[in-house]
Amino acid sequence: MSNQEQLDAIFKRLSTEHGRLNADQQAFAIREIGRVRGELSDLLADFADTDGTVKKQRLNRLLRELDAVETSLRGYGTTAMDEILTETASWTTTRINNSVQGVIGVAAVSGGIERLNRDIVNYVARRFESDGLVLSDRVWRLSCDMRNELSKVLRANILRGESVDTMIRNIRKVHDNETWKIKRLVVTEGNAAYRTATSFNAKRSEVVTGLRLIACVKKSPPCVELADEDRHGLGKGIFLPDDSDIYSPHPNCTSYLTYELDERWL
Repeated sequence: MSNQEQLDAIFKRLSTEHGRLNADQQAFAIREIGRVRGELSDLLADFADTDGTVKKQRLNRLLRELDAVETSLRGYGTTAMDEILTETASWTTTRINNSVQGVIGVAAVSGGIERLNRDIVNYVARRFESDGLVLSDRVWRLSCDMRNELSKVLRANILRGESVDTMIRNIRKVHDNETWKIKRLVVTEGNAAYRTATSFNAKRSEVVTGLRLIACVKKSPPCVELADEDRHGLGKGIFLPDDSDIYSPHPNCTSYLTYELDERWL
């Protein structure tokens, strides 16, 4: 098996391993954002009357208090995503360098690893997607959506005279119903960080000449189109590290990149 074939097999395995890491990160983000339920429980306890309900006369004041809850949601989401991007950058850089060195005896990048990882995180967090949003905007939108759903549930429950215990159970249902949005965010941003880290390492490497895009399992049209494109005359699906459209081909994308080695190392 040639060095190139060995590296292709390793990158395929790394993609699977990163999928498991991303699944753990999804669970982490759901737990972190779910911490707001404790704050809501305390808030409802403060507003509850002796019979365990919240009187209708206090409804508007309670709903105004949700401004602070939305701020907490945004804070938990931001912290979680920062940790996920940082972990993904470090994880990817370490494994790529160990893998390349294991195959050809030379690391892909020889120095400046901490700076490289910071650059990866900053790029992913600040990049604008086709919708004109950056990561902080997406976290803001997620927290706003959850706050609106919580407002609807609390308003309806209070007007029906439901107990605080019932409202807490319904708040949990809101969080459970919104978890798909959290998962989608983590998949999109985590995989964008993985591909960005792969590209940034290649950009600073002297042993890599290009990156080959491997379309995601679902064969989404944007991935398939890129995998069939010969942009630089290097072959179908082969790109240069500065081709930023391969960092995040589409939302929820799970495509991955492999390295094309310089001919000296084949």
